[in-house]
Amino acid sequence: MRSPVRKVLYVAMAVALGGAVLAILGPEHTPPPVALECHDGPTIDGIDVSYHQGQIEWKKVSRAGIRFAFIRVSDGLIVSDPQFHPNWQHALDAHVARGAYQYFRPDQSAIAQADAMIAALSRDPGELPPAIDVEETGGLKPAQLAKQIAIWIDHVRERVGVEPIIYTSPDFWKDYVAGADMTTQALWLAHYTDECPRVPAPWKNWTYWQRSKTGRVPGIRGDVDLDVARAPATTTETALR
Repeated sequence: MRSPVRKVLYVAMAVALGGAVLAILGPEHTPPPVALECHDGPTIDGIDVSYHQGQIEWKKVSRAGIRFAFIRVSDGLIVSDPQFHPNWQHALDAHVARGAYQYFRPDQSAIAQADAMIAALSRDPGELPPAIDVEETGGLKPAQLAKQIAIWIDHVRERVGVEPIIYTSPDFWKDYVAGADMTTQALWLAHYTDECPRVPAPWKNWTYWQRSKTGRVPGIRGDVDLDVARAPATTTETALR
């Protein structure tokens, strides 16, 4: 479990993160704003990355108004992301709050995949909870897939001491996980739209929203996923509990 002192430090960083969104750096450096009707409070701009983005100039990313990033640990047990450790350290140096995510392979051992996440966070757990990226069935039926997801979540929760986040899309959760109730976990919703995203039942709201896979951010060559987070409750009251 994270110590109370460490948790207080995370909350303090999260408060600063929430306030940072109010420091406007100029429209030429920031992603387009999230549709206001989708959320009645402030939001924080973020990204998620893997080795596909190559070497990232994190200080330029930070100056562009990006306040948080989810950074890939691995693609299941197939690929240990070679850019995870450089991205993890350089994002910290640039004062970008970090969360780790893992592309989940349901046909592989959920425990072994969770252990890879736990090992990656053993020395530095980051500022945001770890996330499981659920977008593959591995040939499993909905009940079987939900069980594998739950095994991963339980194992990571026990070892890391926070509630992990679930990344998924509305249709995938409805069609392939049969709307399993995992609302204890914050939802990181993948839905690329200029309208409000569809939140899959039984969740009522998204906590993080991946709203584009073709974003452009200074410091990154080519496309990058754009995310927004609810703030400041996202990081202080929900994500770090």
